Amino acid sequence: MINALFQSITIDLGFQVVLGENNLCNIKRKSTGEETIIELPHNNEMLYIYAVVSDVPFNNREKFFEFVLKLNLHGSSTGHAILGIDAQTNKFVLSRLLHIKNLDEQLLLKAVSSFFSTISQLREKLSQFLQVQISDHDAAFEGPLVSPNLNFVI
Repeated sequence: MINALFQSITIDLGFQVVLGENNLCNIKRKSTGEETIIELPHNNEMLYIYAVVSDVPFNNREKFFEFVLKLNLHGSSTGHAILGIDAQTNKFVLSRLLHIKNLDEQLLLKAVSSFFSTISQLREKLSQFLQVQISDHDAAFEGPLVSPNLNFVI
């Protein structure tokens, strides 16, 4: 059933979407290089869609996590998907669950298209946030360094 749904949305999405032998479907958009994975667990009740959105930064992690948690609230900025950290890759991923029994061609197409759009928007937001953090960090070091104990300029 799922492969038939994937085949039916192939033309609408502009690339081939086929569930592989290991119940995974890797979709790579040629225009952006974005990769999305669709997984059908062996229970065949749910369909998982997920994609890497960002690396977890080394610096200013607390501010970054706060920003991501605000985006995650009520799914308003995530297209009702969930942002989380993949412990194996140390990357932020966006994931969404779909109940198979509720899927038809239009719902699957809408969900996958919406997911692609959300991924692009989130990657842009997180990239902009990180750029601002880097700029703010660099600006803090533009002036002379002053030693608080010795009162001289380095």
